[in-house]
Amino acid sequence: MARLADRLEAFHSGMLERVDAATAALIQRAEEQLVATGAGREALRAGDPAPDFELPDPRGARVRLSERLQRGPAVLLFFRGGWCPYSCIGLRAWQDALPEIRRTGGQVLAISPQRVHACSETAERGMLDFTVLSDQGNRVADQYGVTYEVPEEMRPFYQRLGHDLPKVNGTGDWRVPLPASFIVSRDGRIALADVKPRIYRRLEPAEALEMLRELQPA
Repeated sequence: MARLADRLEAFHSGMLERVDAATAALIQRAEEQLVATGAGREALRAGDPAPDFELPDPRGARVRLSERLQRGPAVLLFFRGGWCPYSCIGLRAWQDALPEIRRTGGQVLAISPQRVHACSETAERGMLDFTVLSDQGNRVADQYGVTYEVPEEMRPFYQRLGHDLPKVNGTGDWRVPLPASFIVSRDGRIALADVKPRIYRRLEPAEALEMLRELQPA
């Protein structure tokens, strides 16, 4: 099976070829500006305590990180939303890896600023068998230091695609999380942190599996 990075880069290259030259240049310029601003440099790192949180799942049940950690280490996946094809490709890769992740005693919690009903739709459409949580307002993403604001010049492009994020997320702003993944050990500390300012680069599930195996009890 192709690496997640290969699938994401193939999609990104294809998308740039499908849009007109001006839009492709806009996308690439916005990407480079995000990298240049140091997006993600304030994110939590390995060794930091993981902020506890409680968020609703697609059924409206409250999920608390500290309670979930009693079962085993958790992979936290911050993603923009089910409207984002990059996010969907990434979520599917984690679903493919889920059986092996569970064999290590690990679990996956995906976190998005979408409303609860949109998280439910994302989980159903992607046939995801892990928990998708609604972080409306990006409160938890802010605690982990992974939020950014979609550049103003990119917003008309998003709106043309039907992704008017202030309305979609019900928050009135254009803030979304970077592609960020954290592995939290059972003691509540971050064992691995991976934050990417480029939308087509994310933690490989295989790398997460290596860490989860290291965290298994001797």
